[in-house]
Amino acid sequence: MADNTENTESDIWASPTQCAPPEARPKTPKTPKTPKTPAAADRQSETVDREAALRKELEGVRSINESIEGVLATLGRTSGNMEVVSKTVSNASALLNTWTRILSQTEHNQRLVLHPSWKGATEDLAEQEAEAQERQRASERRAAEEIQKREELRQEPPGVEGPLAVVRLPQGAARA
Repeated sequence: MADNTENTESDIWASPTQCAPPEARPKTPKTPKTPKTPAAADRQSETVDREAALRKELEGVRSINESIEGVLATLGRTSGNMEVVSKTVSNASALLNTWTRILSQTEHNQRLVLHPSWKGATEDLAEQEAEAQERQRASERRAAEEIQKREELRQEPPGVEGPLAVVRLPQGAARA
């Protein structure tokens, strides 16, 4: 009985075309249908439909053009905005460099002020003046030495040309 219910259930869900014997369907060749000759009214409605389709396509193209023009305008504004951002970044970089130099100088000054051997700004100025005077004296000393060397060269005997003068030997004499 279980076998009978299985066949019944499969028959319920089976489509009639699948269950039909192959001999029941007649074999006829498929032939193409001949097109109908269009009437004058049909031609007129086709041209109206075609014009409507072309108008709709034209509106679509115009809409796309407007969108593209909007995108191009936005890109132009974006380019201008990028220039502003670039200038702002450049200015911020310059300010940051200035601030870094200020902080560096502040740190240097703080180290000088807190240094145990520092005796104050007046002492620093006095040291700077002393160094400048020492440089001036050294320059004057070098100039005086140069003048003295010139004087010594002028006072040497006529045959000697300088402290490292070469002695000329007669032509047949041997050199030692």
